[in-house]
Amino acid sequence: MNVLMLDVGGSNVKIKAARDGEIRKIPSGPDLAARQMAQAVRGITADWEYDCVSIGYPGLLRHGRPSREPLNLGSGWLDYDFERAFGVPVRFMNDAAMQALGNYESGRLLFLGFGTSTGASLIADDALIGIEIGMLRFTRQTRFMDLLSKKGRRRLGPRRWLMAVHRAVDMLQDVFHPDITVLGGGNAKTIDPMPEGCRRVENSSAYRGAERMWEDADIFASPSSTSWRLARQLALPPG
Repeated sequence: MNVLMLDVGGSNVKIKAARDGEIRKIPSGPDLAARQMAQAVRGITADWEYDCVSIGYPGLLRHGRPSREPLNLGSGWLDYDFERAFGVPVRFMNDAAMQALGNYESGRLLFLGFGTSTGASLIADDALIGIEIGMLRFTRQTRFMDLLSKKGRRRLGPRRWLMAVHRAVDMLQDVFHPDITVLGGGNAKTIDPMPEGCRRVENSSAYRGAERMWEDADIFASPSSTSWRLARQLALPPG
């Protein structure tokens, strides 16, 4: 299937229709409503063909559908008919979960996203769980989202922000004990040096996760109530 990926962030919606294809963007932000987003995406992809749409959604989901309006965007996401708007099947996954899924092979992987806000997902032995880390207390007076977001970086400055990132990664690795920690999001490129046990990935790696939301992928992620179960496709013998 030819998958159209929409990675909905707080600053931009990143749009892609092939692993090695170009990325197109439309501006995001607190005024971007669901209907407005769909109309803009249809306009900017009028020359592309696709069979289905995978949406990386910056918020909570249940049973594969948004269950709360996104904190950094406009309204109308819960009830909007995306399949009617795009004319093809549409599936949702938390945006951080889609990034994690695109980089997973086996074992235990922790994804941490440093962009307009903060995001995280854990995959452990083929079970994928989105984690809302933004409201966690970093200190007695501050939360993760206060320090690690884009606003936090502007307020702290690059050096103090990097120190906070290293401390946060260390804390979360102590909690989840991942085999590998993957760092993404728009500000991940500024993390230098990298924390121990981490590797940086481009946002484009989410496209593999978008593909894996559909049954013909090498690993298929099917939604349950608040998580996803991964099923591996058996390779057919040659001939």
